[in-house]
Amino acid sequence: MRKLLFTAFMAMAMIVPIFAAQPSGTLPVLVIETQNHQAINSKDTYVVGTYYLDPRGVEGVEAIGSAESPLPLQIKGRGNYTWWAFNKKPYRIKLDKKAALLGMNSSKHFALMAHADDSRAFMRNLTGFEVSRMAGMPWTPADQPCEVILNGDYIGLYFLTETIRFAKTRINLTNPDDVVSDWLTANPSATVDDYPFTEDDYTGAWLVEFDNTQDANQVYVDSRQGTNVELWVTHKTPEDYVTDAHRQWLRKEFDAIDALIYADNNAEGAWLNKIDLTDAARFFVVNQIMNNYESYTGSCYLYKDKGADQKWHFGPVWDFGSSFQVSRDVSKWIWESQYAQHWIKNMWNCPAFQAEVKRIFEAMAAEGFDRIFNYQNEYAERIRRAAQSDAERWKSNGYGNPDMDTPLAEVQKQLRDAINSFGNKLGLEGYTKPEPIVGPIYLRGTDLGGWNVMETYKFTDLGNNIYQLKVNHLSGPFKIADSQWDVVDYGGTENDLVNINQPYSLVERGSNMQLASGSAENVTLRFDLNNKSLTISDLSGVDLVVETSNAPVEYFNLQGMKVTQPQPGDIYIAKKGNRAYKIIYR
Repeated sequence: MRKLLFTAFMAMAMIVPIFAAQPSGTLPVLVIETQNHQAINSKDTYVVGTYYLDPRGVEGVEAIGSAESPLPLQIKGRGNYTWWAFNKKPYRIKLDKKAALLGMNSSKHFALMAHADDSRAFMRNLTGFEVSRMAGMPWTPADQPCEVILNGDYIGLYFLTETIRFAKTRINLTNPDDVVSDWLTANPSATVDDYPFTEDDYTGAWLVEFDNTQDANQVYVDSRQGTNVELWVTHKTPEDYVTDAHRQWLRKEFDAIDALIYADNNAEGAWLNKIDLTDAARFFVVNQIMNNYESYTGSCYLYKDKGADQKWHFGPVWDFGSSFQVSRDVSKWIWESQYAQHWIKNMWNCPAFQAEVKRIFEAMAAEGFDRIFNYQNEYAERIRRAAQSDAERWKSNGYGNPDMDTPLAEVQKQLRDAINSFGNKLGLEGYTKPEPIVGPIYLRGTDLGGWNVMETYKFTDLGNNIYQLKVNHLSGPFKIADSQWDVVDYGGTENDLVNINQPYSLVERGSNMQLASGSAENVTLRFDLNNKSLTISDLSGVDLVVETSNAPVEYFNLQGMKVTQPQPGDIYIAKKGNRAYKIIYR
């Protein structure tokens, strides 16, 4: 009887919703309360509050503080796009005293990464960090999953992450701000204007970022990469005590490196007198494997120690938000991007750099790339139930990963394809270039929704890389592209015009196209990806389909040439007996 009752109970339990907007019970919970429940609405100003870490029974996790005795902290917003675009916000926290949160190295400084934009099983950053560790980067931020309750509100699954800073357990360099601060403490009557900066002080130590958003702590360098291309170099450290002389030195330094990288003889590698070869190669290997096509334009960190003869080191890695995009062609080089990927394309010209990249890739292959896939699988199991709770919490916003398995499988396929493609590019045996995955294709243009993706202008896939779209009105500049302007991005030759009823040869990443007639009504566009051609056909006077009968049908193109193998979606002149008429072949 007891067994029957237990079975009945379990059957009932299976139909009761387990995951609501509350912690899953499978991960530690970080509980934060701001003073007077003050809102956190700034990335610049900390809000004071308290915290405690509740292990929730997770083995190996130590409780820190408690509900009865919470510990002091400060919290503020962080991020750029992820801060303003999502209701699930990322945060930066500063503890009053160092703590080894979730088993990480003891520190005051951590980030709570929301990853609201990561619908790929939350695999982007955690995979990039593991690839970085495998490639041998000197330091990679640690991250651990937890769930967060903020001012009594369960806000979902977060990833507590070590922030990039100078510290013995992170980038092991002395912070120049600390040196000045210590001097001011020892000289209470002095001000920062009295500090005896030397020429050597201006050389470092530095931690900077190639940034894609403007910042007050930034210098600008006109890059030789192209017309109107600027390097936005944000100095993260030093930050508090930076003089005009510091900024002048930094601007001059990056201008000098830029000149060496874009010199006609850049392949000779004179720029390697300024940049550490191995760390530059490691950084590139990580981002090429991750297919991170935004890696050299934002969140791209470099650091150097004090001294004019000290080299710049690429790293640490940080943001992989552009990795594993659904329509991204992973066989491309990462500099084949819509972003101005600074330096890396010309760095690749150097044989010494190529050789070091190959050495690092081969060392990783010898260890076995299964390490990455095993890491992903284990991490996915750790966060699976918390991801469902997170998805329930943010259901109305559409964030999260209620289904972990489908995106994880897709990510792992992309990762395998990227590794294979990279090995193939390096000329290694056993690696083959994969075929790119073509996602939905759209007609995009000035008069077609302002270049945005519009479902109205989505092509129908007819198979065999043939796509068709009917348009009521076509005018203005237009192109053909997928949602990311990635695998598919086709235009025309500059100053050419497209004629109705005539095949037009397309150019990959070409210029905007326009009709010779200026505009047209009721046309069909046939895009042939195999032959890179576009035919825009006038639908006026076109019958739907030639009817089926025993009479033989002959097909002719609009120029009068006989066609023996008509293609679906094309417009032909069909001759059937004594009758000839225009049809769309299906």
